[in-house]
Amino acid sequence: MRAAVAVIGFVGLVVVAAACGGEPGATGPAPATQTAALAAIAARLPRVPGEHAPSLVQIDRTGAVAMTDTTEGAALADVDSCATCHPDAAKQWSTSAHSFASFGNPIYRVNVELARTQLGKDASQHCGGCHDMPLMMDGLMTVDAPVPAADLRAHSGVTCRLCHGIESVTKDGNGSYVWAAAPMDAPVLGDAASIAKHKAQASVKKVGTELCVGCHRGFLSPDMGDAMPVHLSGLDEPGAWRSSAWTGNGIARVDKVEKKTCIDCHMDREPASKEELGAKAGTLASHRFVGGHTWMASMRGDAEHLARTQAKLAGAASIDVAGALITDPETHGPRWFLPAETAPVVPGQRLALDVVVRNLLVGHRFPGGVLDIQDTWVEVEVATADGKRLAASGLTHAADPKDEDAHVLRTLVVDEHGEVLEEHEMAKMRTQIATQTLAAREAQVIRYALDVPATLGPAQLPLTVTARLRHRSRTLQMQATVCAAARTAEGKAFIAGARGARDVELDPCKAQPVTLVAETKVQIGAGAVTTSPRPAWERDYEHGMALVSTVSERLEEAKAVLEAALALAPDARARAMVTVQLGWVASKQGRVDDALALVAQARALLPTPGPAVLDAIAADALARVWRWDEAAAPARACTERAPQSQAAWVQLARVLGSTGDNRGALAAATTGLELAPRDPDLLRSQATALAGLGRSEAAAALNAYDRFRSPDNSAELRIQCAGEHSRCAREREQGHTHLLR
Repeated sequence: MRAAVAVIGFVGLVVVAAACGGEPGATGPAPATQTAALAAIAARLPRVPGEHAPSLVQIDRTGAVAMTDTTEGAALADVDSCATCHPDAAKQWSTSAHSFASFGNPIYRVNVELARTQLGKDASQHCGGCHDMPLMMDGLMTVDAPVPAADLRAHSGVTCRLCHGIESVTKDGNGSYVWAAAPMDAPVLGDAASIAKHKAQASVKKVGTELCVGCHRGFLSPDMGDAMPVHLSGLDEPGAWRSSAWTGNGIARVDKVEKKTCIDCHMDREPASKEELGAKAGTLASHRFVGGHTWMASMRGDAEHLARTQAKLAGAASIDVAGALITDPETHGPRWFLPAETAPVVPGQRLALDVVVRNLLVGHRFPGGVLDIQDTWVEVEVATADGKRLAASGLTHAADPKDEDAHVLRTLVVDEHGEVLEEHEMAKMRTQIATQTLAAREAQVIRYALDVPATLGPAQLPLTVTARLRHRSRTLQMQATVCAAARTAEGKAFIAGARGARDVELDPCKAQPVTLVAETKVQIGAGAVTTSPRPAWERDYEHGMALVSTVSERLEEAKAVLEAALALAPDARARAMVTVQLGWVASKQGRVDDALALVAQARALLPTPGPAVLDAIAADALARVWRWDEAAAPARACTERAPQSQAAWVQLARVLGSTGDNRGALAAATTGLELAPRDPDLLRSQATALAGLGRSEAAAALNAYDRFRSPDNSAELRIQCAGEHSRCAREREQGHTHLLR
């Protein structure tokens, strides 16, 4: 479970939908043939945990048999039997983070034991539904006794039998799957019918990539007990992926990438041995599940898996020193230099450099996973022509756990006193302060201010600015805690248990590997030469796109940069890409007619019917000025063209509710809730629509909204943290400024 992630907003925030077709215009009532169906739409309330609460795991015991010489958990932990016919898959799995998901993982053990202490053993099933099913099946998560350190069930994690035994999945998260307890029949080699039966039993085709959803969406909630009084949405890789260009639901921009699923990205096909009976045409979908967890590979000395993981990370995001901003000595206003290489360096003057980071290849947020203890950061270094370092930011972060000066792609979560939590202490989490992680294909800008020394001479120019994006799996504060826990008697017992159960040596105290994700160098000042291989218009476009997501006071900056990009755009598609971002600027500034005109210009430049963002801007611009009737058509078209876009359903439900169309709003809200069952905006729209229709479920729907909305004191805690800590004050703002020291 990771820290809270910002909920998608509506008017006043960047609300985006996917590909849409309609033009703005008045909308009439629903056709008569639809009225009865709309009236019959049932409220969609979040699922209540069952026998393995607070996880949402369900066990289908149809065909299950009584165990005699073993237990259900022990059978679930058995990988060796599968390895008889699938040696390659089993060997790959043994290197994966899935195989180290349980107590044998020193990182996870620290957090789950903390939860068991602070929330209780029963509440720890919140974790167990995804991490510890072999233990949970045998009741070892809830008994008033320590988990046995030498038990294979504590070192098995997410096993073959677990994934291949899942019958169905809902989009709730927190282990929202149904697992079949019936045993799988071992195939008889040479017996076609026996083999076919086994394949049918083990196949995951019926759930496909949805297999990942049940565990890669997570949330904290009052279901965990009185010690957890709030709901916080956290890990949500599938939600981010569904709303991205990787599913054809690209949001916020003109974007074009090939569609990809979780399996496409994390299960690349590898050559298979002759002994691997699951191979197809000599290859196997890799069961390494390579992602970004370099620490786990490093602590067990797996050089191959570490190399594969670092190769996956390299180039996943880009970094650029895109533009420079100085104060005009005559007007005292800002003056842009695009690209940054064209900026003068004046001794004694402040120079601002905009560094742009973009998530290029990750289909969900980057970095992903547990966002509150991830450690991906930006380094910026300025050197004179003779190679002497002039100023820097973030260079000490690699070794200094107290360094708060670096820009870190991380979510900050606070406790009830507004103090930032550094060690994933779930029971203390109360709200999110800020997140600097990047959604799929999203860009962000970080401004660095350099006070040029008055003594800088011409011989020291041009300056070289180097920007790097580095990744480490977990923060050094978290590693220190994990290392200390591993040196206790209990920690040593689990290290020994891993050695006995898995024949692996774990050392969480060794230095974590640091991966260079991206790097760029630019020259600035007299004699500077532009060496970037990227076209200037593209650099300006990404820079402007990033500025669009900053505070409203900086939208004029975004407009200026995007207009520079438009002047350089080489073709119709490039002009459309830039024009769309200018449309967002106009919408966010409340210039609705300009926004609609820019949408029309972009539409004319692109093949019909055009991509996602065109009608998203139209609906957003109209909604911001309460022209709800006109906003309904583009908002509705969005959901028709992009039915998986959670944001599109949020938008349509709000728009229709604001026009008084309660039946339509209910239909939109309940459809969206199928994708995101605890989205507070959708829950609120559902409750409002049900009340407007006089439906009996209105009270229950309102209770669901109250249960899963943002905590009442979130704003107070953010203000408190910002008032007491400079890091909170700085990181709350997208596009904030760091001082190069």
